[in-house]
Amino acid sequence: MIRSIRILTRTGTAVLLAAFFLTAQADDTTSGLLKLSTELDEARGLCFDIAGFRDNIDLDVPMQAHTCKSNPNAQEDEIFQMNHPQPGNIHNAAYDVCVDVIAIVERGSVFVRPCSDSATQQFELTDDQELRPVGDSGLCVVVSPTPSYPAVRAGRTPEPGVTNVARAMSLAPCDEVEDALRLWQFPSRKE
Repeated sequence: MIRSIRILTRTGTAVLLAAFFLTAQADDTTSGLLKLSTELDEARGLCFDIAGFRDNIDLDVPMQAHTCKSNPNAQEDEIFQMNHPQPGNIHNAAYDVCVDVIAIVERGSVFVRPCSDSATQQFELTDDQELRPVGDSGLCVVVSPTPSYPAVRAGRTPEPGVTNVARAMSLAPCDEVEDALRLWQFPSRKE
């Protein structure tokens, strides 16, 4: 999206640029998978995922990094929109919830909750591909360093040869976690 802004005075420059930046963030309508930049032990990649699926969705369980789903008809719990409905929010339209860390503390779990303007729901995807709570906490959303575990839908027998995997996600000091566990890709970012 290209916008034309005429700047009339030096005093108004910063205000106009700030308003443009916030509007551009709020207008970002790109939806897609929020994917870990490295495959780790899952060739299909690991994506932000709400626990459960459809009738078994569980909004009270922490989110997980789960096998990225290639079937668009089965991705609703993995599709997110950045900066919606407010700047900083990471929104899932299928369940009308936003990513929330409840408290911005080391080892804090990642959940989804009804969207709000709470600081615990404000994130930025940096140019370095770190997903950070807005502010100066020094924390990033990361995946567990332990190997992925099999992820099965409640009450279902996994299909032979088809196994999805998952890893826990939490907040951790960005400078203490290896890149493979803390760098994320989103469709609206250059990869």
